[in-house]
Amino acid sequence: MDNRGLSPVVGKTLAASIAVLYVAGMTALLLNGPVPAGQTAAGGELGERVLATAAGHVEAAIPDGDRRVDVRTEVAMPATVRNTGYTLELRSGRLVLDHPTDALDRETRLLLPATVTVADGNWTSTDRLVVRVAGAPGNRTLWLEGDR
Repeated sequence: MDNRGLSPVVGKTLAASIAVLYVAGMTALLLNGPVPAGQTAAGGELGERVLATAAGHVEAAIPDGDRRVDVRTEVAMPATVRNTGYTLELRSGRLVLDHPTDALDRETRLLLPATVTVADGNWTSTDRLVVRVAGAPGNRTLWLEGDR
């Protein structure tokens, strides 16, 4: 019996199988190792930028002047950090980025005048961020609002 005609088919099949196994193995290795770590690092950097941007807008929202004010400042913020929604919390003069992935949580202290009272509250990334400042010159209150 002459089986020489099957040799090229078997050889090509083995070569294709080895290539598929190599690609599958490398994909599994990368997706369980360096890729998630890189995504977390990139998410952390984005979280820091989001927090710095929000803090800058909150600090800049306080108007100068000697009359009563009621100011709304809308701030464009990304809807997700690492493909997940997040929350900004205003607590005791600090702005906190709270993310479902704990490694991405960030916090910063706000530099506000002594005449400004900070009302604790939070904002969710599914809404538009609005910074509100209201009150007389010596007793202004700052808080965050969500505006759909």
